[in-house]
Amino acid sequence: MYLKNSLVAREITSFEEQAVLTEWTRVHRPYGSDFVVDDYTKYTDATAQDIGSTDEYLDIDKTKVISFDLDAIDKIQNKYETENYYVEKAAYRLKNEIDGTLLKEVYNFTSYADDGTAGGTAGNPHALTASTAAKFFTNAGALLQTAGCEMDKTWAAVVSPMTAATITQTMIGSGFNTADSALRNGYAGPFAGFKVYVDQNINHSNTISLTSNTLASTNISVAGVTLNFVSPIGVIANNVLIGADTTATAANIVSAINGTAGAGTTYVALAAADRAKLKRLGVVATSALGVVTIKTYGKVVYAKAGTNAANVTLGTQVEHAILCRPWAIDMVMQKNIEVQKNKIQRQTGYTMLIWALYGIKMFQEGKDRGLDLRLSAA
Repeated sequence: MYLKNSLVAREITSFEEQAVLTEWTRVHRPYGSDFVVDDYTKYTDATAQDIGSTDEYLDIDKTKVISFDLDAIDKIQNKYETENYYVEKAAYRLKNEIDGTLLKEVYNFTSYADDGTAGGTAGNPHALTASTAAKFFTNAGALLQTAGCEMDKTWAAVVSPMTAATITQTMIGSGFNTADSALRNGYAGPFAGFKVYVDQNINHSNTISLTSNTLASTNISVAGVTLNFVSPIGVIANNVLIGADTTATAANIVSAINGTAGAGTTYVALAAADRAKLKRLGVVATSALGVVTIKTYGKVVYAKAGTNAANVTLGTQVEHAILCRPWAIDMVMQKNIEVQKNKIQRQTGYTMLIWALYGIKMFQEGKDRGLDLRLSAA
């Protein structure tokens, strides 16, 4: 029940394919070619336009689980409801993962709104204030309407708590209220003609630019996880090898953050607590030409320090809020959240498994029915 009442994903997502899929692992939804309107000359054959279809599909490819052991003695000797406490905590963590993954679909929308939408500099994220909020959101709505998005349903905006707070400042005395939002499916109230939902897992992005490869005695930190630039690599956890150039060093940062190939060679594996922190926040990195781009669930803290910290430039963190027609994103929960309790042989306890099986997809028809709202999270 706790999970059901706080999963914002259910408020903006279509589950129409869920009724269709009872087995297998893929949902197909082909879309047809579009038409143009021709002039007609009487007594002259109209030109037939070619028609065709392109297949799209949603894969049920996400199986997520949290497992822990609980001994019966702990239950007896603890005055608290130990099992309920940890099951609820695991469900909340699983909820965050589902929400964060679904909200990552923001990057697939065809269009976006930024500072130019509110009369500022196009290409930059907009620094939302109480005085610009109404203009930004109404102009963003006009962009979506111009793109042909239907207005048959009230559009939804999904924003971070900080953006919701700014909207609240704009709407003081007008009924907009973020209090107890988690208990009401994240719904905070109406604003600019939209239903506004609040989610702490709104995707954020940032860049780390290496302006020089002189990085000895320097470190960067992402969400409190510190990476130390060294050469040679050494054996200390969280070390990142300074490569032959900034492009190579940036690639090593990406490998360290993502935990991909190269452990022990281009980086030293992160401490277990640091790896867990990055996983909880959905931190994923990519790089190109010495610039690392990092995407996260929610806003995180970035920092740099050390002798050559001037050779590292931290970008402006960007919130990627969503404005969309409801159900622009599709989701299938082939197996809803389940708590499974397995007896441990020759012990007095149980292994708890909290798991779910699902798939998420933004089909072609959804890509023009939403906007990536790029807001400054500095």
